[in-house]
Amino acid sequence: MMRRYALGLLIGLLGCVFVAHGQEATERFIPIGQSPGLSGRYTSIGQIQSVDSRSRTLTVVADGRTYSVGVTERTRIWIDRSPFKLTALTGTVEDLQPGRKVEVKYEDEGERRFADWIKVQPAVP
Repeated sequence: MMRRYALGLLIGLLGCVFVAHGQEATERFIPIGQSPGLSGRYTSIGQIQSVDSRSRTLTVVADGRTYSVGVTERTRIWIDRSPFKLTALTGTVEDLQPGRKVEVKYEDEGERRFADWIKVQPAVP
């Protein structure tokens, strides 16, 4: 009986790990504001107010609050082209421009200092 319980617990835990890893692998394809369990809860969705390329920071206004977010070499940037029914592209710091809508997931939710990933709206053609 105890072995069954332990095996069931192990399978349940492994299933959670694979689901989390699966979302991480596909996150770039999920439109801004639609990440299940993340958007609005563990992310900030707003507009870029300013960008300081020298210090690699951007200022985001979201929900009436202003955040200064650091962009590191580990930060993944994606251009969300879903409004045009196109797949997302890998972006760069140059794609982070004032006025664009973004969704930012932080490396540490409590501190909100550095971005784990950023989804940004494309420039309007």
